[in-house]
Amino acid sequence: MLFRLRTPWALLLCTLSASVRHTLGLTPDKFLIVSAPRDGKIAYMRVQRGGNLLSATKALEDKTKALISSGLVHPQGLAVDQLRKALLVADPDAQKIYSYPLTSKMGELSAGAQTVLASGVEARWVAVDGVGNIFFTDEPRNQILKIAGAQVAKGNATPSVVYDGTSSSEVSSPGGLATDGFHAYWVNKQLGSQVGSVVRASETPKVELPSLVTLAKNSDKSYGLCLALNNVYYTQPESVIFAVKKTGGNIQKISDRFTNPRGCAWDGDSTVYVADRGANAVYSFSGNMRELSAVQLTKTVDFEDAFGVAVFSAARRGQPLLAAWGAALVALVAAAQGLFAAGAVER
Repeated sequence: MLFRLRTPWALLLCTLSASVRHTLGLTPDKFLIVSAPRDGKIAYMRVQRGGNLLSATKALEDKTKALISSGLVHPQGLAVDQLRKALLVADPDAQKIYSYPLTSKMGELSAGAQTVLASGVEARWVAVDGVGNIFFTDEPRNQILKIAGAQVAKGNATPSVVYDGTSSSEVSSPGGLATDGFHAYWVNKQLGSQVGSVVRASETPKVELPSLVTLAKNSDKSYGLCLALNNVYYTQPESVIFAVKKTGGNIQKISDRFTNPRGCAWDGDSTVYVADRGANAVYSFSGNMRELSAVQLTKTVDFEDAFGVAVFSAARRGQPLLAAWGAALVALVAAAQGLFAAGAVER
């Protein structure tokens, strides 16, 4: 007897995939990482979608856990190299950029041995793109510097200056910065209302085309900066965080409820975190807005001297094996589809 396969294969695959993800929980663990410059320490906490701590019902001491407790002088800016699963730390008092391999296991995060990526630089902020190119600002020298991803593995590589205040007025005591793989973005801590509070530039300067674009001129001094989708968020010395589109345009006051906001970071999904040094806390808000508008702030965690923030996404234990199972399942279904290619089988 012959019968025809009535369920579309695409629908079947989607159903199986969704079922496996739901049943086995394939959403990566996310960890919020925060620096405390005065103590020379870095801590972490596990977070969920929307910015809440997974340990929110526990005592405060259970919420934050030490990640790096020695070997740093005054850690400020943080960034996560997802490609290499590494934490980057800007320590201006040590005049170094450090790297630490990150490992997660059973909801816990650990940092491996310290590596020096750059020395002799007074960097307070650091950023990394999707292919591992590292950018950082040297405020006293008035420079934006870069370490190419290919050099990172060498350790203590020699950074190259990509933008310099002596030749570009848009570099004026640069502060926080970020990159999206195409452009670098930074804030200025001096004369921002004249030369640019927020500046966008090509990751690699181009002689034949204008490389620098001023996105905002609404503040003389800004501190931290982060990207979320098409939005650029940047913090002020007191109270306020602003936002502007990557392409420029209207500037929106996102919130004026902070005390002394410093670093900010997007989790790559739905949440922006802001370290408030004056309030000794980290706050969060929705970062997936298509249109800029005022937001509802949520205190994520109390944290003494919060300055830099970063988010690390880690595959849960067993995910590589589950991925292999998924590939085998797809292969099995494809093989079965071949049997049904003629539209019928013998029963």
